[in-house]
Amino acid sequence: MSELRVSKLKGIGASLNQVSVPPGNDLRIGTEGTIDMRNTGALQLPTGNTGARPSSPAAGYMRFNTDNNRVEFYSGSTWLSLAPPFNLYDNGEFDSFIAYMAARKNSWAASGTNFQYETDSSDDRIGDAQSDMYDTGNYTQVRVSGSASSNIGYNGTRLTYSGVKYAPLGYSWPLVAIAVAPVDTSTTYGFSRSGNLGADGGGGTPNSITVYNNATVQGFNPVNAWFVNKAWNQNSDPLVGHLYVTVGSPSWASSVANGFTTTDFASSSDNDYSQYQSTSTNCFVMTALLSNGQTVGTVSVSQAQTFVSNFLADAKNHFGY
Repeated sequence: MSELRVSKLKGIGASLNQVSVPPGNDLRIGTEGTIDMRNTGALQLPTGNTGARPSSPAAGYMRFNTDNNRVEFYSGSTWLSLAPPFNLYDNGEFDSFIAYMAARKNSWAASGTNFQYETDSSDDRIGDAQSDMYDTGNYTQVRVSGSASSNIGYNGTRLTYSGVKYAPLGYSWPLVAIAVAPVDTSTTYGFSRSGNLGADGGGGTPNSITVYNNATVQGFNPVNAWFVNKAWNQNSDPLVGHLYVTVGSPSWASSVANGFTTTDFASSSDNDYSQYQSTSTNCFVMTALLSNGQTVGTVSVSQAQTFVSNFLADAKNHFGY
């Protein structure tokens, strides 16, 4: 085989000093070769969406994915994104996450959490929902070290309480809100609810379940989740369920000192109070109002897990993990 060795390879003026390789051909550097770029410009990577990935990639392939705006490389078995450090506390990053998740929230519920209650009052509460689910309740607050914010308006935008940023995902089923604390700062925070329930003290006894305890879900870790079956099996009143979740990621250098710092709820099915706080660094906390409908018992661990997993599948796509 013939071999041509040159000390420099330089484009000609007619090609704007570019070396062009025709489509379907490769410019290969030998096993002992290097590419030395000593300038202040940039290296242009192949660019395209997820569907445009090479059909038969080899380990080490690298490209820019326009679906999530992340550089990604092929490990030999899967595509991995080069994610930035935790920056969800940045206003732009947080607003982008909220908008992305709000557009997808209708797809998270499944059997056991898919009763579509009505949002029938001012956006900081539910009046009745339907079939006497409430007697004006689901007032929702952010909690920071035990102290509570004013009630969240679910049609509102990003706000800050005691350093914690939070935003709702719209006043429509399912009602969801997300909060995040300052970067690299261990913070005790979460959410609470209050108001009056249509069960009026009847039906099944309020109870809580641990949904996840320092688990790995959709690649996120640690994930801690807690659910309160607040009112259930009272005649035709739909179940009222409060879900609280703390989410971290190895890519964010997350840590959770206590995933269940505060877990409290009223023992009466007439009182909508519950409160959840975790103590974490570089995580976010989510809450959702869920229901399985009328006289069908409590929401189970597996049913709550499905909602959380579906929620985190969309979060995973947003962050490019």
